[in-house]
Amino acid sequence: MTNTWNRLTLSIFAVLSLLVAGELQAGVVVGGTRFIFPADRESISISLTNTSQDSWLINSKINRPTRWAGGEASTVPAPLLAAPPLILLKPGTTGTLRLLRTESDILPVDRETLFELSIASVPSGKVENQSVKVAMRSVFKLFWRPEGLPGDPLEAYQQLRWTRNSQGVQLTNPTPYYINLIQVSVNGKALSNAGVVPPKSQRQTSWCQAIAPCHVSWRTINDYGGLSAKKEQNLL
Repeated sequence: MTNTWNRLTLSIFAVLSLLVAGELQAGVVVGGTRFIFPADRESISISLTNTSQDSWLINSKINRPTRWAGGEASTVPAPLLAAPPLILLKPGTTGTLRLLRTESDILPVDRETLFELSIASVPSGKVENQSVKVAMRSVFKLFWRPEGLPGDPLEAYQQLRWTRNSQGVQLTNPTPYYINLIQVSVNGKALSNAGVVPPKSQRQTSWCQAIAPCHVSWRTINDYGGLSAKKEQNLL
């Protein structure tokens, strides 16, 4: 039995490079768009609901962040574990994925740390000839949040500073919280994957390199997946 599950897991991993993020919701609804893990908790739970007529085999894992521009990948493995790593969801059922804390002393206590939660699915939960026919994956932001951080995370975006220099635009985040940018526009041109600004750090971008005036507008995403009010600024 163990060898069978090992082969199945390896089969899933073999196709992950071919998967497209964001398609998992076609058959399975994940109970959130981003997740906060408070440092004073031993675990958090995430609901997985199968809304289709097929069974799905769900494989979950936690990785260092690689997908978001500006994200600072942790130099240590995530002190968190997704359990169970494999879940079989039958049609019309709901399962629970738990994220468990394994240790916490290795992470900073004065700011958030970003990881990514990867949830992959195999339609029908079937493997033929030890290979996966079709698989899909979604990747979610997972924030480790230490206790007692000052300020309100919902208001952190208000302190984001934009300054222009010879290389483009520098973003300064003085808060202990990640700021998640969305709907960023430079001189009327929308940017894809505007990314994040890590806590207590500066992020240099290549935006607004031309001598011409530079007008920027942006919004941010909060803990609950909601959007902040639109902010605009003329950069000199």
